[in-house]
Amino acid sequence: KKGEEAGQKKLKRWLQMPGWLVVTCVKGADDNNNGDFNDPTSLAREDYAACCCAVQNLCLSLHSQGIGTKWTTGPVNFDPKFAEAVGFDAEEEYTVGTLWFGTAVGSSPSPPNKRLAIEGTFTKVE
Repeated sequence: KKGEEAGQKKLKRWLQMPGWLVVTCVKGADDNNNGDFNDPTSLAREDYAACCCAVQNLCLSLHSQGIGTKWTTGPVNFDPKFAEAVGFDAEEEYTVGTLWFGTAVGSSPSPPNKRLAIEGTFTKVE
């Protein structure tokens, strides 16, 4: 799926999106990425998680206003040319994801009627 033809298909699809927003996270000052991202106690991981929570809250807010969203990531988001194309400095920030948004064509889908019981969702560990 790589190459010029694949790139043109992706560009055509992206240009058809009613709106899109690139979400980035600022890199830390103490090193190139706020510490070791693989360390669960690092600021890098905390910053990334905070960005992800903000994106989810934005999606929920837009949904409450009848706007649909899709949060997407892929190799194109992490290509050095991507940062330049969308206007951020890859030395200072990194991509968290791209959010596509718009109103549904036709009627919006109804929410599911059935909710899972707590017994089927959580496991108690003793």
